[in-house]
Amino acid sequence: MKVRISAAWQRARIPLLAVAIAAAVTLTAVGLIQLIRICTNLAFHGVFSTAESAPGFETWGAWAIAVPVIGGLIIGVMARWGSPAIRGHGIPEAMQAIGTADSRISARVAILKPLSAAISIGTGGPFGAEGPIIATGGAIGSLVGQWLPSSPVQRKILLAAGAAAGMTAIFGTPLAAVLLAVELLLFEYRGRSFLPVALAAGTAMALRSLFHEPLPMFPYAFERTPDLPIAGGSLVIGAICGLLAVAVTKAVYALEDGFEKLPVHWMWWPAIGGIAVGAIGWIEPRTMGVGYDNLRVLLDGHLAVKTIAALAVLKFLSWWIALGSGTSGGTLAPLMTVGGAAGALCAHMLHGVPYLADFPIGLGVLIGMAATFAGASRAFLASVAFAYEATHAADSFGALLLGCGAAVLVSRMLMKETIMTEKLARRGLRIPSDYEPDFLHSLRVGTVMETRPLVAGPEETIADLADRLGTPGSPWHDVRLVPVAAADGTLLAVISRADLFASLEARPHATLLEAGVLRPVTIHADDFLSDAVDRMILHGIGRLPVVDRSASPKLVGLLTRRSILEARRHRQDMDRLPATSLTPATDAS
Repeated sequence: MKVRISAAWQRARIPLLAVAIAAAVTLTAVGLIQLIRICTNLAFHGVFSTAESAPGFETWGAWAIAVPVIGGLIIGVMARWGSPAIRGHGIPEAMQAIGTADSRISARVAILKPLSAAISIGTGGPFGAEGPIIATGGAIGSLVGQWLPSSPVQRKILLAAGAAAGMTAIFGTPLAAVLLAVELLLFEYRGRSFLPVALAAGTAMALRSLFHEPLPMFPYAFERTPDLPIAGGSLVIGAICGLLAVAVTKAVYALEDGFEKLPVHWMWWPAIGGIAVGAIGWIEPRTMGVGYDNLRVLLDGHLAVKTIAALAVLKFLSWWIALGSGTSGGTLAPLMTVGGAAGALCAHMLHGVPYLADFPIGLGVLIGMAATFAGASRAFLASVAFAYEATHAADSFGALLLGCGAAVLVSRMLMKETIMTEKLARRGLRIPSDYEPDFLHSLRVGTVMETRPLVAGPEETIADLADRLGTPGSPWHDVRLVPVAAADGTLLAVISRADLFASLEARPHATLLEAGVLRPVTIHADDFLSDAVDRMILHGIGRLPVVDRSASPKLVGLLTRRSILEARRHRQDMDRLPATSLTPATDAS
């Protein structure tokens, strides 16, 4: 009974921890929002208040251009003497922790990341709060996994659970948060990881309601029946936004390279970026701060084309320079603002095309938001789910699938890495962009084993078997393990080639039963290859006799490393295009 209780607790421990982490992250997210409001009111309005406000120039006039510069100076100091990990938009850093540090993130980052983000955004930084809180949530999950006995895989799950809870707390999009964790952090879809993350997102969604955050975040009513013009326009907008995503990604990293060439310490870069943020904000104040209202206004579809174009260009420039300078901030909201504006411009363009003249502007914005993020990050499912959950526009699903699919297709054709992985690739870390079930979990041992291995009898001597293995040209010349079986096939022992020839000089006339391993490690034909590989690693061996499940196990085959590699080669061949498929088939008659 105690064993069963212990096993049940081990299975439930990580999901329960994920729920507790979600509660802590939700409180942290609400605290971050309040802190951003305090910083905004202090920096731009000279009052201490948690009331929602936007950066502006009403109080300080042109002097407010210096506010982002001061914020950049503070961020630079925090990064240099606090932790350089607070720089950037957070998600790549979480990915790097998973890939190189066994999902370990320091407590310093968990404290300084939200604080630096609040200062950055509160002083006019053109970022959303989602990136920093995703990074902070991941850090909290990682810390819990470090404080309590946890394996690296369990820490990864807790990190992803914290990140999903953070995104849910900000946007109220639990499904998108789970999918984002799967596509960018977990790279697997297994019950052990999926369930804790789902529980964390669900918990954050429930707790979020206690603080009266808006739901949906960006309400949009799309009640038109999807049809062919909608589908065609969605594909066009998605493809254009895919091109935009590629251009944005390359531009961000080109500017980062440019900052690297400056003859000043990187601590000063955020302040330099702050000069551009303040100057652009003086031209268009809506480029500063989180900018969630920009998305709501765009979705209404009533902005003039010139206003939309100005917002798109200036928001991009402000965010591009600020992010390239290495300050603390997120990418999701700015990318969606730029993409939404681009989608609106595309929708206006489509109004001059026959059969597409009534394409909804709001739908163009929605597709542009989702498709640009999908193209830049390749988090396809998360992008589609986010657009639905953030707007509750259920009838837009088909259009979103087409738009995001076109954007990802363009992105994959023109760009090797993503906005999330380019920085890591430059550091030598390869992050998978696709995931699939491990073929070892789907193949049975019996499908790849050698069914007619060399088998020796129990009375055969070492010298006799050595003659067979050592004869040049013998079909058994490369055999490395020989099962010893009785006449009825019962497995009695195994002897390796190394042990055989090591015993040849000392006792050539000894039987194989005397020289072999009497209780070898075995596997069954109906076991999965993953079980066999685990057993090989555990015992430090490269070959396994395959036996049946009878009381006196009988030999039915031999599994070797070569067999496993051949199975892998066959799996690769299934993905290759046959040469003959490039020419049309001809009638053999």
